[in-house]
Amino acid sequence: MNHLSVLIIIGIIAMMILAFGLIVFVIMYQRRIIAHHLELKKVNAQKELELVQASIQSEEDERMRIASELHDDVGATLASARLFLYKDKNSQFDEKIINQSKELLDESITKIRNISHKLQPATLQHLGLELSLQALIETLDKSDTLMATHIILQPLPRVADNVELAVYRVSQEIIANILKHAKAMSVTLETGVSDAGITILFTHDGSGLTQELYEMQIYKKGSTGLKNIVNRLKSINATIQFYVDDSYFFRALITIPFASTSKSEPI
Repeated sequence: MNHLSVLIIIGIIAMMILAFGLIVFVIMYQRRIIAHHLELKKVNAQKELELVQASIQSEEDERMRIASELHDDVGATLASARLFLYKDKNSQFDEKIINQSKELLDESITKIRNISHKLQPATLQHLGLELSLQALIETLDKSDTLMATHIILQPLPRVADNVELAVYRVSQEIIANILKHAKAMSVTLETGVSDAGITILFTHDGSGLTQELYEMQIYKKGSTGLKNIVNRLKSINATIQFYVDDSYFFRALITIPFASTSKSEPI
């Protein structure tokens, strides 16, 4: 075997080793990609589970709150009315007892109406999202907690009931977070319509969230309010974006695509 043949054989062996090494590298790389995808899938599944659990916990907390109000307030008032009505079974009821019972029953009716209003705001059902948000801002402004303003850029159309309720609840949550954490002096709500859909923009002069902080916070334990925002907006295919502008005002922009709505009548 001459020198040339040896070189050819060595070259072939080297190419085979290189090809084998390349195959092994590709296989290992594919395994790493698959493992990475599985890990991402696991992490996303865990995040989805946390969001679902937060939603369930929120619903349970709301049920407990309503049950407590019914038991402690309405139940106690009705029990008092019952005592007045059955105070003396063997004697006729005098006018004073009847009037006291009526007052207690009227008080119970008022409390039940208040609980019903908390569950489904009457203004939202009858007047729509825009006027309901306006009433929310006016109530906030009158509380002297901070200065609150509502600016109507374009009239909002009436949309599906579940969409209006979800946006209203998210707006309540945003305002609650501003009051609790931002230490703001003023807040402005702007409502309008763009090519992307209905827009709800909150702006305040306190400390707030950026989108990066928001996306970090929603998966932390105890961030029930933010997780509720995620779940409610996800249910109507809406989005929210947090950012700070050049004047250091913090903003939260909710966008509801028209595809998520079913009504088109103006308010």
